[in-house]
Amino acid sequence: MKFIFNGNLFDEADALFGKINRAFLYGDYISEFVKVSDGKLLLWEEHYFNLMASMRIFRMRIPIEFTQEFLEEEIMKVCNENGMSNAKIKISVFRNPGNEMLTKSTVSYLIDIEKPFLQSEYSWTNDSAEIEIFKDYTINPSFFTQVNSHKPEEIIAQAFMQENEYDDLVLLNPDKRIARTILGVPFLIQGNHIKTPKIEEGGIRSVTRNHLTKLISKSENFSFEEAEIFPFELQKTDELFICLESEGILSVHQNRKKTYSTEKTKQIFELLNS
Repeated sequence: MKFIFNGNLFDEADALFGKINRAFLYGDYISEFVKVSDGKLLLWEEHYFNLMASMRIFRMRIPIEFTQEFLEEEIMKVCNENGMSNAKIKISVFRNPGNEMLTKSTVSYLIDIEKPFLQSEYSWTNDSAEIEIFKDYTINPSFFTQVNSHKPEEIIAQAFMQENEYDDLVLLNPDKRIARTILGVPFLIQGNHIKTPKIEEGGIRSVTRNHLTKLISKSENFSFEEAEIFPFELQKTDELFICLESEGILSVHQNRKKTYSTEKTKQIFELLNS
């Protein structure tokens, strides 16, 4: 696979970063994920402004050339070089070393293919999937944590998930309420009522999540709310799915002894691709 680093194309085998790279040393970077469908960027304007907002939160110096059109061209250059028209693209921006004043430091950007897709539509993963609640550490719900950036607690949770062969883990905030999962945003369906955690509970600002909540809110088949959700509600809900940023939906089938159906989730999936 080829990728773009500061406007230049490289192969995966090419070494890029030295030992003083700030993304490596301090996790001083932010990311944004974009879906390319049939050679077009979906929800690109929302993703672009999300990226700019994240850079401002981290007080990064935004290069004058970082226009919406420039980054779109760079993304499409990566897709064309790899012969792909359907993919999940990752844009990473990190601060360069060499300036003691962080707000005056220049930045570098990296654009690569996170995941290739076989089809243009959003995907629905409906294989048997089990989820559990991660209780060792909680999620900081402050505003800066709503950015795609380095989060050591998620690395620890992911190791726990893999060791215990779960498909995802529910992450809690300090008030022991559901913040998000490792993979994305949980949606609970009970009857025709759907709810998801408020972003202030510790969620990552997700363009796909926001798009899906708007679609559900406008649907005549469901009622919807963003709410404070406690873990015990996982045992009461009929269905549970995870919204995966710029990918689609992952259906959860089991949490401990509780099993979930996917009947209404199928309707949500069809709504997402409508």
